[in-house]
Amino acid sequence: MHFAIVEDLKTDQENLSGLLREELAAHGETADLSIYGSGETFLTDFRRGFCSAVFLDIMLGGGMTGIDTAWKIRELDEYIPIIFTTTESGFALESYGVHAMDFLVKPVQAKALGWCMKRLRGVLAAPVTLNVRTVDEDGQASSRLVLLDHIIYTESIRNGLLLHTTDGEIKTRQSYMEIVQQIPKSGRFFECSRGLAVNFSFVSEVLENGEIRLTGGQKLFCSRRKIKETITAWHNYQFMVLRNEGQGC
Repeated sequence: MHFAIVEDLKTDQENLSGLLREELAAHGETADLSIYGSGETFLTDFRRGFCSAVFLDIMLGGGMTGIDTAWKIRELDEYIPIIFTTTESGFALESYGVHAMDFLVKPVQAKALGWCMKRLRGVLAAPVTLNVRTVDEDGQASSRLVLLDHIIYTESIRNGLLLHTTDGEIKTRQSYMEIVQQIPKSGRFFECSRGLAVNFSFVSEVLENGEIRLTGGQKLFCSRRKIKETITAWHNYQFMVLRNEGQGC
């Protein structure tokens, strides 16, 4: 593994790098650490595949802010984990725009970093794409990689499955089970009824009658027998997100 730390204060650089080394050693792991004092110097080296994750001070001084730097990172790599560090928890909302993985409040504490690293290990180990077999209008079969982050929900159709994604609908003749077996069991996706697996990242509310409201305004419904399970899974997902934020991750 290779982690980049972008902090403008030497004390913050030393604290975070020291805690990271201790956390890694406790798990029998090692990683290369590259430390930068500004967003500009980091971006000079950065390219897709350069590092496994970026620990980025959201309030960098003297030039580009952490948010500005994060947007530049996203132009080059849409999915690299970004973990913001800051003394101001109020900046958390800004971090969502660049899809930050986690949020650490300074001075960073070992316990908070431990929670963050636990989640990061899961992200780095989990597949980020599904391998989907599609057939075009001429009957020609092909394979397509679909990003998990882009899948809103799945829907069973005759002779296959329909993936509703942020990039449009994708039809496959693969069975529902063939597809969901590729999805990590992280709590983000949940089977609300037969053939309907919803990505909670795109859900705004789950009602007592089984209505699932998506952030884009669309409504789905889970089966009667799974209403309680779906509501519980939704609450668990919300708790997981809030816990990570509350732990400073």
